This record gives sequence, C-alpha cells and structure tokens, in this order.
Amino acid sequence: MKDINFRMRQKMNEVFSIEPNDLGTSYLTTFFKKITSYLKTMPFIYVIPVTFLISIFMYFVFGRFLIKLVTVLQYGF
Repeated sequence: MKDINFRMRQKMNEVFSIEPNDLGTSYLTTFFKKITSYLKTMPFIYVIPVTFLISIFMYFVFGRFLIKLVTVLQYGF
C-alpha cells in the first residue's frame, strides 16, 4: 500500500512540475497569458457573444452560401 501511495504522490509532483507556456516572444507570451486568464475564469461570458457576432457577420458577408457550406460540412463529417 505504501508503494501505491508513493507512486501517486510522485505522479502528482510530475503534473505540478509542468513548465509555463512560453511563446518565444515576451509580448506574445504576455498577451497569451492575459487572454487565457479571462477564458479560464469566465469562458462563456466572452465566447458565446463573440461567436454569435462572428456568425452574424459571416452570414451578412457570405449569405446563403454559408448555410449551404455548413450543410455540406455537417453531412460530410
């Protein structure tokens, strides 16, 4: 039983030792951290309205072609 507990603690330490994300540029890394912090705390407050606005915009730009494209993709997958 001690061996199982030791292995579990060792695995938990491995999980917590993951390095933070680094995108290579300090500007991109800072931007990424700010965006993901909002998405981790309240994802649906931002994602649903933005998705809705993007879909309305795409409908105005592409019109009925967008509906046909989505239908083809839906049946294709």
